[in-house]
Amino acid sequence: MASMEQAKSLHELEERAVTACMRQRGFSYREVPAARIVAANPYGLLTEAQAARDGYGLTVDLLAGLPDDPNAQLLTRLDAGRRAAWRHALTGTSKHERTLSAPDSPDLLIHTDGCVYWGRRTLYGSEWEQAELTVAGLTARVINRVLTDPGFRGVQQAWAGCLRAKGESFTTLQAARGTIQNAANKAGSNRVALQAVGRRELQLAERDAACQRQSDLAEAVRTAQKRVEAALPASTRRQAAKLADLRRQALSSAM
Repeated sequence: MASMEQAKSLHELEERAVTACMRQRGFSYREVPAARIVAANPYGLLTEAQAARDGYGLTVDLLAGLPDDPNAQLLTRLDAGRRAAWRHALTGTSKHERTLSAPDSPDLLIHTDGCVYWGRRTLYGSEWEQAELTVAGLTARVINRVLTDPGFRGVQQAWAGCLRAKGESFTTLQAARGTIQNAANKAGSNRVALQAVGRRELQLAERDAACQRQSDLAEAVRTAQKRVEAALPASTRRQAAKLADLRRQALSSAM
Protein backbone atom coordinates (compact mmCIF):
# COMPACT_ATOMS: atom_id res chain seq x y z
CA MET A 1 0.00 0.00 0.00
CA ALA A 2 1.35 3.44 -0.92
CA SER A 3 2.12 5.88 1.90
CA MET A 4 0.16 9.14 2.14
CA GLU A 5 3.14 11.04 0.66
CA GLN A 6 3.44 8.56 -2.21
CA ALA A 7 -0.31 8.66 -2.86
CA LYS A 8 -0.18 12.45 -3.13
CA SER A 9 2.83 12.34 -5.48
CA LEU A 10 1.22 9.67 -7.65
CA HIS A 11 -2.01 11.68 -7.88
CA GLU A 12 -0.04 14.73 -9.06
CA LEU A 13 1.79 12.64 -11.65
CA GLU A 14 -1.49 11.20 -12.92
CA GLU A 15 -3.00 14.68 -13.24
CA ARG A 16 0.08 15.88 -15.12
CA ALA A 17 -0.27 12.98 -17.57
CA VAL A 18 -3.99 13.69 -18.04
CA THR A 19 -3.22 17.35 -18.73
CA ALA A 20 -0.70 16.39 -21.43
CA CYS A 21 -3.21 14.00 -23.03
CA MET A 22 -5.98 16.63 -23.07
CA ARG A 23 -3.61 19.18 -24.57
CA GLN A 24 -2.77 16.74 -27.38
CA ARG A 25 -6.49 16.46 -28.11
CA GLY A 26 -6.91 20.21 -28.26
CA PHE A 27 -8.46 20.83 -24.85
CA SER A 28 -7.41 22.83 -21.82
CA TYR A 29 -7.38 20.98 -18.50
CA ARG A 30 -6.57 22.21 -15.02
CA GLU A 31 -5.00 19.69 -12.69
CA VAL A 32 -7.28 18.64 -9.81
CA PRO A 33 -5.46 18.88 -6.45
CA ALA A 34 -5.26 15.77 -4.32
CA ALA A 35 -8.03 15.51 -1.75
CA ARG A 36 -7.10 15.71 1.91
CA ILE A 37 -5.75 12.27 2.77
CA VAL A 38 -6.65 10.74 6.13
CA ALA A 39 -4.45 7.90 7.33
CA ALA A 40 -7.17 5.24 7.17
CA ASN A 41 -6.50 1.63 8.13
CA PRO A 42 -8.51 -1.22 6.59
CA TYR A 43 -8.95 -2.87 9.98
CA GLY A 44 -10.06 0.29 11.75
CA LEU A 45 -6.79 0.77 13.65
CA LEU A 46 -5.99 4.33 14.71
CA THR A 47 -3.64 6.07 17.09
CA GLU A 48 -4.75 8.36 19.88
CA ALA A 49 -3.18 11.31 18.03
CA GLN A 50 -5.20 10.53 14.89
CA ALA A 51 -8.38 10.08 16.92
CA ALA A 52 -7.95 13.43 18.70
CA ARG A 53 -7.28 15.25 15.41
CA ASP A 54 -9.67 13.61 12.92
CA GLY A 55 -11.73 11.04 14.79
CA TYR A 56 -12.33 8.36 12.17
CA GLY A 57 -11.94 10.97 9.43
CA LEU A 58 -15.62 10.70 8.47
CA THR A 59 -17.32 14.02 9.24
CA VAL A 60 -14.44 16.48 8.89
CA ASP A 61 -14.56 16.45 5.07
CA LEU A 62 -18.37 16.55 5.03
CA LEU A 63 -18.29 19.69 7.17
CA ALA A 64 -15.60 21.27 4.98
CA GLY A 65 -17.68 20.66 1.84
CA LEU A 66 -16.51 19.47 -1.55
CA PRO A 67 -13.49 21.33 -2.96
CA ASP A 68 -14.10 23.52 -5.98
CA ASP A 69 -13.57 21.83 -9.33
CA PRO A 70 -10.76 23.81 -11.03
CA ASN A 71 -12.26 22.93 -14.43
CA ALA A 72 -15.78 24.17 -13.67
CA GLN A 73 -15.13 27.75 -14.81
CA LEU A 74 -13.31 26.52 -17.89
CA LEU A 75 -16.36 24.46 -18.92
CA THR A 76 -18.76 27.38 -18.54
CA ARG A 77 -16.94 29.10 -21.43
CA LEU A 78 -17.65 26.20 -23.81
CA ASP A 79 -20.86 25.61 -25.73
CA ALA A 80 -22.81 22.40 -25.10
CA GLY A 81 -21.20 20.46 -27.95
CA ARG A 82 -17.68 21.43 -26.93
CA ARG A 83 -18.41 20.59 -23.28
CA ALA A 84 -19.57 17.11 -24.29
CA ALA A 85 -16.46 16.64 -26.42
CA TRP A 86 -14.28 17.76 -23.47
CA ARG A 87 -15.88 15.22 -21.17
CA HIS A 88 -15.59 12.44 -23.74
CA ALA A 89 -11.92 13.29 -24.23
CA LEU A 90 -11.36 13.13 -20.47
CA THR A 91 -13.29 10.01 -19.45
CA GLY A 92 -13.79 8.19 -22.75
CA THR A 93 -16.87 6.78 -24.44
CA SER A 94 -18.92 3.58 -24.38
CA LYS A 95 -17.56 2.73 -27.85
CA HIS A 96 -14.28 1.76 -26.20
CA GLU A 97 -15.56 0.06 -23.08
CA ARG A 98 -13.92 -2.88 -21.33
CA THR A 99 -14.81 -4.81 -18.18
CA LEU A 100 -12.00 -6.16 -16.02
CA SER A 101 -12.52 -8.93 -13.48
CA ALA A 102 -10.54 -10.40 -10.59
CA PRO A 103 -11.34 -12.78 -7.72
CA ASP A 104 -12.94 -11.10 -4.65
CA SER A 105 -13.22 -7.75 -6.47
CA PRO A 106 -16.23 -6.12 -8.13
CA ASP A 107 -15.87 -5.85 -11.90
CA LEU A 108 -14.22 -2.66 -13.14
CA LEU A 109 -15.61 -0.84 -16.18
CA ILE A 110 -13.03 1.24 -18.05
CA HIS A 111 -13.13 3.42 -21.17
CA THR A 112 -9.86 2.99 -23.01
CA ASP A 113 -10.22 6.09 -25.21
CA GLY A 114 -10.25 8.67 -22.39
CA CYS A 115 -7.35 10.72 -21.07
CA VAL A 116 -7.94 9.42 -17.54
CA TYR A 117 -7.12 5.94 -18.85
CA TRP A 118 -4.29 7.08 -21.10
CA GLY A 119 -2.74 9.22 -18.40
CA ARG A 120 -2.54 6.25 -16.06
CA ARG A 121 -1.35 3.98 -18.86
CA THR A 122 1.43 6.46 -19.70
CA LEU A 123 2.47 6.63 -16.06
CA TYR A 124 2.18 2.98 -14.99
CA GLY A 125 2.02 0.91 -18.16
CA SER A 126 -0.69 -1.16 -19.82
CA GLU A 127 -1.05 -3.72 -17.01
CA TRP A 128 -1.92 -1.22 -14.26
CA GLU A 129 -5.73 -1.48 -14.05
CA GLN A 130 -5.75 -5.27 -14.01
CA ALA A 131 -2.90 -5.42 -11.47
CA GLU A 132 -4.62 -2.91 -9.20
CA LEU A 133 -7.95 -4.76 -9.38
CA THR A 134 -6.31 -8.13 -8.70
CA VAL A 135 -4.46 -6.80 -5.66
CA ALA A 136 -7.62 -5.11 -4.37
CA GLY A 137 -9.30 -8.52 -4.35
CA LEU A 138 -6.27 -10.11 -2.70
CA THR A 139 -6.26 -7.38 -0.04
CA ALA A 140 -9.95 -7.93 0.70
CA ARG A 141 -9.29 -11.65 1.07
CA VAL A 142 -6.42 -11.07 3.50
CA ILE A 143 -8.44 -8.59 5.58
CA ASN A 144 -11.38 -11.00 5.86
CA ARG A 145 -9.10 -13.79 7.03
CA VAL A 146 -7.40 -11.57 9.58
CA LEU A 147 -10.77 -10.48 10.99
CA THR A 148 -11.73 -14.13 11.52
CA ASP A 149 -8.33 -15.17 12.91
CA PRO A 150 -8.81 -16.63 16.44
CA GLY A 151 -5.85 -14.68 17.84
CA PHE A 152 -7.18 -11.38 16.52
CA ARG A 153 -10.72 -12.11 17.69
CA GLY A 154 -9.51 -12.85 21.20
CA VAL A 155 -7.73 -9.50 21.45
CA GLN A 156 -10.74 -7.74 19.90
CA GLN A 157 -12.84 -9.13 22.77
CA ALA A 158 -10.41 -7.51 25.21
CA TRP A 159 -10.78 -4.23 23.28
CA ALA A 160 -14.58 -4.54 23.49
CA GLY A 161 -14.34 -5.10 27.25
CA CYS A 162 -12.24 -1.96 27.62
CA LEU A 163 -14.87 0.01 25.67
CA ARG A 164 -17.68 -1.34 27.84
CA ALA A 165 -15.86 0.03 30.87
CA LYS A 166 -15.98 3.43 29.14
CA GLY A 167 -19.71 3.19 28.46
CA GLU A 168 -19.50 1.99 24.82
CA SER A 169 -20.98 -1.34 23.74
CA PHE A 170 -19.39 -2.45 20.48
CA THR A 171 -18.07 -5.91 19.71
CA THR A 172 -16.07 -5.11 16.54
CA LEU A 173 -13.98 -2.21 15.28
CA GLN A 174 -16.18 -2.01 12.19
CA ALA A 175 -19.30 -1.58 14.34
CA ALA A 176 -17.79 1.37 16.24
CA ARG A 177 -16.80 3.16 13.06
CA GLY A 178 -20.04 2.14 11.33
CA THR A 179 -22.26 3.83 13.91
CA ILE A 180 -20.62 7.17 13.07
CA GLN A 181 -20.91 6.55 9.32
CA ASN A 182 -24.60 5.75 9.70
CA ALA A 183 -25.19 8.89 11.77
CA ALA A 184 -23.36 11.03 9.19
CA ASN A 185 -25.45 9.51 6.38
CA LYS A 186 -28.63 10.27 8.34
CA ALA A 187 -27.50 13.88 8.99
CA GLY A 188 -27.03 14.42 5.26
CA SER A 189 -26.38 18.08 4.49
CA ASN A 190 -27.75 19.34 7.83
CA ARG A 191 -24.70 21.17 9.17
CA VAL A 192 -25.91 21.37 12.78
CA ALA A 193 -26.60 17.63 12.80
CA LEU A 194 -23.22 16.92 11.21
CA GLN A 195 -21.46 19.00 13.85
CA ALA A 196 -23.16 16.92 16.54
CA VAL A 197 -22.05 13.75 14.77
CA GLY A 198 -18.52 15.16 14.58
CA ARG A 199 -18.42 15.74 18.35
CA ARG A 200 -19.64 12.21 18.97
CA GLU A 201 -17.09 10.89 16.47
CA LEU A 202 -14.18 12.50 18.32
CA GLN A 203 -15.43 11.17 21.66
CA LEU A 204 -15.91 7.60 20.42
CA ALA A 205 -12.70 7.54 18.36
CA GLU A 206 -10.62 8.70 21.33
CA ARG A 207 -12.09 5.97 23.54
CA ASP A 208 -11.64 3.44 20.74
CA ALA A 209 -7.98 4.37 20.21
CA ALA A 210 -7.22 4.27 23.95
CA CYS A 211 -8.66 0.76 24.17
CA GLN A 212 -6.74 -0.30 21.07
CA ARG A 213 -3.53 0.77 22.78
CA GLN A 214 -4.51 -0.88 26.07
CA SER A 215 -5.33 -4.22 24.40
CA ASP A 216 -2.35 -4.00 21.96
CA LEU A 217 -4.73 -4.54 19.08
CA ALA A 218 -2.29 -3.27 16.44
CA GLU A 219 0.18 -6.03 17.35
CA ALA A 220 -2.59 -8.63 17.14
CA VAL A 221 -3.40 -7.42 13.61
CA ARG A 222 0.28 -7.54 12.56
CA THR A 223 0.67 -11.06 13.92
CA ALA A 224 -2.52 -12.33 12.29
CA GLN A 225 -1.70 -10.68 8.97
CA LYS A 226 1.76 -12.25 8.88
CA ARG A 227 0.16 -15.62 9.53
CA VAL A 228 -2.43 -15.12 6.77
CA GLU A 229 0.10 -13.79 4.24
CA ALA A 230 2.51 -16.66 4.93
CA ALA A 231 -0.22 -19.08 3.87
CA LEU A 232 -0.83 -17.35 0.54
CA PRO A 233 0.47 -18.93 -2.68
CA ALA A 234 3.68 -17.40 -4.02
CA SER A 235 1.79 -16.23 -7.12
CA THR A 236 -0.41 -13.89 -5.08
CA ARG A 237 2.61 -12.36 -3.35
CA ARG A 238 4.17 -11.75 -6.77
CA GLN A 239 1.04 -9.88 -7.87
CA ALA A 240 1.27 -7.52 -4.89
CA ALA A 241 4.99 -7.00 -5.53
CA LYS A 242 4.25 -6.21 -9.18
CA LEU A 243 1.81 -3.43 -8.24
CA ALA A 244 4.34 -1.95 -5.81
CA ASP A 245 6.99 -2.05 -8.55
CA LEU A 246 4.73 -0.17 -10.97
CA ARG A 247 4.23 2.55 -8.35
CA ARG A 248 7.95 2.78 -7.64
CA GLN A 249 8.76 3.01 -11.34
CA ALA A 250 6.22 5.82 -11.77
CA LEU A 251 7.68 7.77 -8.85
CA SER A 252 11.28 7.28 -9.99
CA SER A 253 10.45 8.36 -13.55
CA ALA A 254 9.48 11.79 -12.22
CA MET A 255 12.76 12.37 -10.39
